[in-house]
Amino acid sequence: MLEARDIRVRFGGVVAVNGVSLTLNANEVVGLIGPNGSGKSTFINALTGLVGAAGTLELDGTRVKLGVPGQMSRLGILRTYQTPQLNDDMTCLENVLTGVPDWRLRSLGASWTRRRSMLKMEREHLERAHAALAFARLGARWDQLAGGLAYGERRRLELARTYAGQPRGLLLDEPAAGLNHVETSGLVELLAEWRKEPSGPAMLIVEHKIEFLEELCERMIVLELGSQIAQGRPAEVWADPRVIDAYLGSVTIDA
Repeated sequence: MLEARDIRVRFGGVVAVNGVSLTLNANEVVGLIGPNGSGKSTFINALTGLVGAAGTLELDGTRVKLGVPGQMSRLGILRTYQTPQLNDDMTCLENVLTGVPDWRLRSLGASWTRRRSMLKMEREHLERAHAALAFARLGARWDQLAGGLAYGERRRLELARTYAGQPRGLLLDEPAAGLNHVETSGLVELLAEWRKEPSGPAMLIVEHKIEFLEELCERMIVLELGSQIAQGRPAEVWADPRVIDAYLGSVTIDA
């Protein structure tokens, strides 16, 4: 579904991502791991147009221009961030509605000439938003301000917003960061449940929690200092000497 080839990101004289390639198939879950500073978030930022990048990006075989913010979301590829991006002065329902991408019949003319169709569409949007909140176990909080939610609930609200957007692909940047063990397990259940749906999205997950990734991912890609050093099934990746060295460092024994 999504193929990125030889992605490169440079900040002045610093090469943050150095020729990384990725194939993400429909309904597949791939983990993107590596030590801090290895370029994981920058790689996602490159795919979503938040930073300029060189290389090739294709979606279903069609070339996608790099460096254009918002383009991937319009094509059905959504993302989350390391810190939940919510409007605290809006209710949970209102926050989720911002993730519904359907802008048909929003003009002033439509409100006069196609009022019945417009109202029908708005009801459909509300139903979709309420379903997304129910999926995220926040159905009873629909009218509560997002600013009053606990941190774990804020994480689930951001996930509900992406769920309402019905994406084909989902890029998750450290979705379990700051969650305790119970909250992390609940997030695994939600993502696994979503993936099993007929229209469940392909997922690329950046995360440091190993158990979280092992429960969800079929394949992992490892970065170090901006370069890809390994990929494969989780057990294969953890046994790779290059990965062990990247996380633990080389061990030398003096004679």
